[in-house]
Amino acid sequence: MCAEQLEPRLALSASSGIHPAASAASPAQLAAITKMAKDAYVWGLCPESVYRFGKYNELISAPANQLAHVPTPAAWNNASTNAGDSSVLYINAGLDLTNTDLVYTVPPTNAQFQVSQIIDAFTNTVADPGTRTTPSDTAMSFLLVGPNSRYSHQTTAVINGFTFKVITVDTNRGELLVRLRADSLADAASPQAAQNVYDQVDTQFYLNTLQEFVANGNKPVAPAQLTWTPTDVQQQEAQKWQNKPSDAVAFFKQVGEALKLNPLPTRQTGIAGTPLRKVPAYVIPQPRANQSDNPKGVYFAPSSGQQAALTAFKPLGLTQNGFTIPRGWGPAQINALQKGYELGQRYIDAELKKQINNAASTNYWISNNTTFGVFPSTPEGYTNRSISTTAGGFTEMPEDGFYAAAFTNNASGTTLTGDNTYSITFTQPQSSYTYSQLPASGIIPPMVKNPDGSVAGFWSVTVYQPDNAESAAPFLSQAAVLNTAYSKAVTPVISIDTTADTITVPKSAVGPLKASTPIMFGSNATTYGLVANTAYYVATTPVQTGDTYTFQISAQWKQSLTSSGLPIQYSGSAGTPVDFTTSLVGGSPLTYGVVQQVSQLGSMQVADGSLKQNDGSNPAFPKGSYTIWLSPTLPAGVPATNWIPTPSTAYLQSIYGSTTTVNTTIEPILRMYYPQPGNLPPSALPLPRGYGSPKNPKLPSTYVIPPIVTQAS
Repeated sequence: MCAEQLEPRLALSASSGIHPAASAASPAQLAAITKMAKDAYVWGLCPESVYRFGKYNELISAPANQLAHVPTPAAWNNASTNAGDSSVLYINAGLDLTNTDLVYTVPPTNAQFQVSQIIDAFTNTVADPGTRTTPSDTAMSFLLVGPNSRYSHQTTAVINGFTFKVITVDTNRGELLVRLRADSLADAASPQAAQNVYDQVDTQFYLNTLQEFVANGNKPVAPAQLTWTPTDVQQQEAQKWQNKPSDAVAFFKQVGEALKLNPLPTRQTGIAGTPLRKVPAYVIPQPRANQSDNPKGVYFAPSSGQQAALTAFKPLGLTQNGFTIPRGWGPAQINALQKGYELGQRYIDAELKKQINNAASTNYWISNNTTFGVFPSTPEGYTNRSISTTAGGFTEMPEDGFYAAAFTNNASGTTLTGDNTYSITFTQPQSSYTYSQLPASGIIPPMVKNPDGSVAGFWSVTVYQPDNAESAAPFLSQAAVLNTAYSKAVTPVISIDTTADTITVPKSAVGPLKASTPIMFGSNATTYGLVANTAYYVATTPVQTGDTYTFQISAQWKQSLTSSGLPIQYSGSAGTPVDFTTSLVGGSPLTYGVVQQVSQLGSMQVADGSLKQNDGSNPAFPKGSYTIWLSPTLPAGVPATNWIPTPSTAYLQSIYGSTTTVNTTIEPILRMYYPQPGNLPPSALPLPRGYGSPKNPKLPSTYVIPPIVTQAS
């Protein structure tokens, strides 16, 4: 990051108005603008992203300071969040703490893992109350305040006789993102099933103003609504906030708006100066808080220390007061700004690619187990936070959620594609490991366990489609509907209207019915001109009458495509409705069910026995190991419950036609929620200082994820 003060050299000032004529701009001056714009992009991408994400969510999800409960796990046909995880239910809220204190109430979640990530305007995690850091057997109410609140310098506050745990966000605006474990593939009767978790736990999370909470006798107030459905106008308006601008001036104006809303935190913000030993476990201090550069061992706000970086961008017109094109600039300077903006994007993409190319020792899985979640206010920190945002959004503290992504599986860097068949085999761990046996490679992900031996959090492999040009990417794939092994079509259809070409059905126990919901039909489907155990789509917004729903169906849902030919999540419309010619036939009932789409597999399927173990008959798949298959069709001899479908050329062309450019690139992500601590190897987290022999080993972690193996088609 360029921290040098370039204003004298450029002879530019956003405020003085004394400038050379645009036509007289020297090559050196233009080069300096370009270099500074590149650095300003790297520094400014995260505040721009949070600002834009907030604008988008206020139109699509919920107004500021309101929880948006997403009633189904992330899927290709819902908004979810960037790189949404289909193993959890999401609750999110845009926070505006400028003049408002909020009370966030978390219900008892008991064995249901949850983490509430509270993010500031620079994508730093400032707090993470959840299963790892707080008790989960009782309700807890946290007071969320901004940097100017009267309570911002406290960790607890007694108000109207109620003792609050205080969480200070170091910027006026931020985001609250809750991840609540829910099994999207479980039987509807299971307590772990997503719909049951939503009904019993998810809906008990509350966000109120302090005034509302106190006026209600120090109790949370249930919201008037849990979900919001955007209007067509809102959806149209939201599109402009979905991706960062291609124009540099527009981008820096958004950075400037973010800065006007969020004055930079300082070394006095919040509970600064509090000894780390007195900071609650759920409050995240600055990076390297326990290192030698913090000799007093005190807390500082994670996003403090950025003033020098911002000051360096004043000649560009970017300050705490916003962004203004310096007076006297002409096309030459604007072009130099644009060039630097584009160089910044290419630089971040190249840094991400560099990590991919240097990942042979980790079987080409790339991850960061130390500096993601909270980033130092340094050039390296600004780069890493921009890489994180580019790769998929708001990363958590690795202790809560460790992520690893794969873009290739070989030294040549060949991208992974949905046209190929791949396998990932997790072997059983040894009972113990000596230091010389570390890192442990290819074993089942090492996780914190409950006293009964069950996994306290969860791990999963999810398949996405990446597109760096799309800020909302990577996207989940519609191909997930191809595997119906976890789905049941057992609910009787009430009626078929052959005139309106509609069906009427009872509500589903699996999840809500809406336009785009994939459904399937049972064995009698052929009687009605349908194909059994194959996905169809709710084609129209269902008409609800009590607990029944009436709608048309289609054999196709056509999503919009990115410029590279990749289907965009939460977009598109149904194909031609099915033409029903036969009403319900007595003695030949038609049954239906919602498709429980398979975009991920992991520990929850291991726990319930759905993910089948290998029998050892093939040496490549040791006895007792688990293999997850990524393939466009079910490989021969593979249990369907071990298969994640991938988007192939043939599949996409069946939707878009053979003349449309389609993109089959895939990006598997392994998530480990509540991984084994680093001091208890094997672990995906780093070894603590002084561990092993020799001391301070160079191992980045003591666990290596198994390779992604290309199989013969």
